Amino acid sequence: MSLCIHRSTDGGASWSGPFEVTSATSSTDALEDKEWCTVDPETGRLFVSWTRFPPSGTDTMKVTYSDDGGVTWSTPFKLGTGGQGSVVACDPNGPDVYVAWETGAPAIAVARSSNNGASWNAASTLSAFSEVLPPYGFDRLNSFPSLAVNPADHGVELVYAASVNGTPSSDFGDIYYRRSTNHASGFSPAVALNVFHGSDRPQIFPTVATAPDGRVDVFWYDESAGSGVDDLTDLFYTFSTTFGASWSSPVPVTPAPFHNEAGNNYTAPHQGDYIDATSGGPARSAFAWFGTPSPLGSWPDALVATIADPVQVAPLRVRPGSITLSDFGCTANDGALVAGEAAYLTIPLENIGRGTLTGIAGTLTSLTPGVTVYASDETYPSLASGSSAPSGRPYFIRLANNYPCGTPARFLLDVSASGVAPAEVELTLPTGVISSRQTLLSENFDSVTPPALPAGWSNFNLCSGCPANSWVTTAVTPASPPNAVLCLDNTSTTFGRLSGPTVAVPANATYVEISFDTSYNLEAQDARTGFDAFSFGYAVDGSGTHFATADAIEFDHRYTHYIDRGSGNGRGDRSGWSGDSGGYHHVRVRIPGLAGHSLEPRFDLTTDSNTGLVGATMDNVLIEALIVGCGSCTPLAEVEGDPRGFGLRLAGPSPFSGGTSLRYSLSERAAVRLEVFNVAGRRVRALVDRVMEPGSYDASLASRATGERTLAPGVYWVRLAASGRSRTLRVVTLE
Repeated sequence: MSLCIHRSTDGGASWSGPFEVTSATSSTDALEDKEWCTVDPETGRLFVSWTRFPPSGTDTMKVTYSDDGGVTWSTPFKLGTGGQGSVVACDPNGPDVYVAWETGAPAIAVARSSNNGASWNAASTLSAFSEVLPPYGFDRLNSFPSLAVNPADHGVELVYAASVNGTPSSDFGDIYYRRSTNHASGFSPAVALNVFHGSDRPQIFPTVATAPDGRVDVFWYDESAGSGVDDLTDLFYTFSTTFGASWSSPVPVTPAPFHNEAGNNYTAPHQGDYIDATSGGPARSAFAWFGTPSPLGSWPDALVATIADPVQVAPLRVRPGSITLSDFGCTANDGALVAGEAAYLTIPLENIGRGTLTGIAGTLTSLTPGVTVYASDETYPSLASGSSAPSGRPYFIRLANNYPCGTPARFLLDVSASGVAPAEVELTLPTGVISSRQTLLSENFDSVTPPALPAGWSNFNLCSGCPANSWVTTAVTPASPPNAVLCLDNTSTTFGRLSGPTVAVPANATYVEISFDTSYNLEAQDARTGFDAFSFGYAVDGSGTHFATADAIEFDHRYTHYIDRGSGNGRGDRSGWSGDSGGYHHVRVRIPGLAGHSLEPRFDLTTDSNTGLVGATMDNVLIEALIVGCGSCTPLAEVEGDPRGFGLRLAGPSPFSGGTSLRYSLSERAAVRLEVFNVAGRRVRALVDRVMEPGSYDASLASRATGERTLAPGVYWVRLAASGRSRTLRVVTLE
């Protein structure tokens, strides 16, 4: 195996090659992998570093160069043994070239060439550290370094991820920075760049770049926005204009957390291995591209360009799941936003910066047609680092009467604070209710005699050269008697798959929901890493296998463990259930985007050759097509104005029988008149006529009231007037 490169001379519009990196060509079965390339801005020399993984024996670190765009290559130089994950960086204003990599300690080794790669010194090794633990949802794991040479002073900038103590009791990983001012002969002590190091969720896979003026830019994947074992991830950014002496408050580059496992399967996307960044130039630019959950595709890692001449933006975010909604406008105000309804939104902001923020404000705007924001500007209290709070008053929104229920409502929240530049946060709210469910498959395994499987269910051995490990029907500890299915954990490397009948998803389905009960007792290393694993996947239109985490927008009882690569003969590097479940758990997976396609459920148990325990048991499989609509809600009336300032709205039904209720708000002390008029414009009822203080009030409108004329069935108008302003809404009485 060898390495190859392609070359573009027109900014990436077209490419020539491939050109073989002949220095990496092996006459044996060695694997040339974990490659990195860079161009020396001073000489134009192209460098490639990599690891040679032989069929047996010790790995070696290699580096080579080309002076003709990759057509011919120098004799490779052996930098060291027993490592991988190299990165090569050149001094743009001098002859120094550096290669850094992770050794097996783990530690970081750095080698230097002082003559543009003609020869190399012996590598020096920085102090050892604890490697990061497997982050949630990533199928790769390492503490590979990233390296850059500062053009302003020839300093060597180094970043890597490490764990506080190497156990699941910590937050799995933080980003550390070290600097050398003596040509990598020595480095400064490690400094954590993420604010809440050791006390939040994982930070992993950093990359560093330097700008012509000496600014140091660092990016990394950050899972601190999520909770539990979910895969919500941001791309974070921090910078230093003081050669690493001080750092900006890290902020997300991504407008909202993304699902890191989107599109994942057994072969892709392996996110995290090759993250990189570049800095410099007068143009202001920043971009990052990530996939969103979809069962019909997969995505590569993101490509990121840094921001030239950056400023500190407000380190404020909205933590997923923190928004609360109080809807009204229908008789059933149930927290589900549908067409014609309005809602108060409570949106807390969290300070993720290094210090206290004051003067915090937010402006909410709609990104989705048919969604109106009536109260867009709100203020927040001062926030200490790590604290969060909602605005002084909730935001107020409304969906149009013809809004297509099931379409997510997207918003942009502009946030600002004193002394920092404003930032943007994107928010999404679901709309609609489940209007119908269609059962596509229901199986409790009770119709057969153990160990037979029901019709349409089949075993497959997915491990080439390994013994089969079949699923069987069993009467031992089912979730619902008399039967369940079981696959044993054993002491052999196995990959046993149970496939169910293929189901056709209706063309009008909004989601497919798969649920089942599972109990497992499988070999695990600790609370985070498993050697054996049970997982649920599915094939779409008969092709490939998607993981449950790849496309799910809802996933109850998410995967608990990162699975060791040896499980299932190389089918690890992913997530699954491992350890002892302590009894049955109910699993529910909701997947969008499958309308008009077919789905085949697949239940996998992978094992390695170590100690076997009990295995995985599964029961009560249910697959349903869910259709989202607006339900039975009939919009009551148009919302008039901002009900927290000056406004009038219905708080009860319309049409109504017997009576309904109204709610009105005043922003100042005023003489208030709340009156009812018939369609001819004649006043038929005075509900309020007095001076009132600011605030929100309720009023009742009854068809029959003592001392008042009975309202005949028909249409009426209710009018609120105060301080020269008025609001009117339409009501209908049925008796």
